[in-house]
Amino acid sequence: MVPFHLQLELAQKLTTVSAEQLDQLADEMGFMRYQVRTFNQSALIFVNIEEVGSSTEINIGYIEEPIFSADEVKAIAAAIRQYHNSRKLNFDQMAFDF
Repeated sequence: MVPFHLQLELAQKLTTVSAEQLDQLADEMGFMRYQVRTFNQSALIFVNIEEVGSSTEINIGYIEEPIFSADEVKAIAAAIRQYHNSRKLNFDQMAFDF
């Protein structure tokens, strides 16, 4: 799929992250795989793209290898979720010309 770029703060430094969605659909738990790259790091991050409710304790993302810290993974997953949610299209507001 096409990579997209996010700017977020990691380790108290503004960082540009390139994320590429690897799955067409989320798994049965709501997680989707993303290949995430910074200037010198690359990792596979699992992000829960489904609604996580109001509790902040629910896991929105995880990583299997210790490339990013837990706080960094949480920040990256939150930024990916925000990007993903902002791209939802409202088809009743779109005009189609067939």
